Amino acid sequence: MTPRPFIVQDVARWVHRLYRDTTAMILFLLPLVWLHLVDAGCYEPNVAHPLPDYVTGDLELQVAFMAINNALSTAVAAEEFANTSFSVDITSSKQTLWSRHHTALQRNESRPDIPKVNGDALYRIASITKTFTVLGLLYQHAAGNLSLDDSIDTYIEELQDEQEGTIPWKDITLRSLASQLSGIPRDCKPRHLNRCHTLQGKVTDSFSSCSE
Repeated sequence: MTPRPFIVQDVARWVHRLYRDTTAMILFLLPLVWLHLVDAGCYEPNVAHPLPDYVTGDLELQVAFMAINNALSTAVAAEEFANTSFSVDITSSKQTLWSRHHTALQRNESRPDIPKVNGDALYRIASITKTFTVLGLLYQHAAGNLSLDDSIDTYIEELQDEQEGTIPWKDITLRSLASQLSGIPRDCKPRHLNRCHTLQGKVTDSFSSCSE
C-alpha cells in the first residue's frame, strides 16, 4: 500500500523542523559551554570549594570498591600475571578509603623482596619522581627563589671545575632538565659527572664513565 502524499509531506516537514530546532539549540548552547570551559579550573580548597567529605561506609563507594576488587581478582587470575605483585590504595585527604595488596603467585627468588606484599612494601616508581621534582621546581620558580633559565652549575659547583667530558654543563638549564632535553646520559653518577660525554661525542665513554 502506497502512503498518502500528504502524510509523507507531513513527516518530511516534521523532520526538517526537528533538525532546524536542534541545530538552533546547539548553536545557542555552544557559546555557553565554551564560556564554562574557558572559566574552568582547579581551585585550592577553601570555603567556596571544600574538599569532598568521603565516608568509608558510603554505599556508593563500597559498590565501586567491590567492582574494582572484582576486576583486580579477575586480572590476577590470568596466568600471564602470575609473577605480578601490586598495591592499590585509594585515599581521601584524611584517610585510606580502600586498599588491596597482592603477592605474586610465582616469585623471583633471585631478587630480594618481602615475603608478603602489604602496606609497607616499597616500590621503585622510576620516572614518576620527575613529576614531583618538576612540580617542586615550578613552585620555587613561582616563589622567586630561582629561575628556570639558571644554569645547573649555579647549584652544583663541582660542574664549574675543569671537565674531562664533553657535556657543556654551563649551557644546561633547569628548564632543559625539567623538559627532559638536557642530553645528560642515563644514570650518570655524581662522582663521574665531570667525565661524562654527550651522545654526539663518545657514546662508549659516556656510558662507561657514568656507570662505573
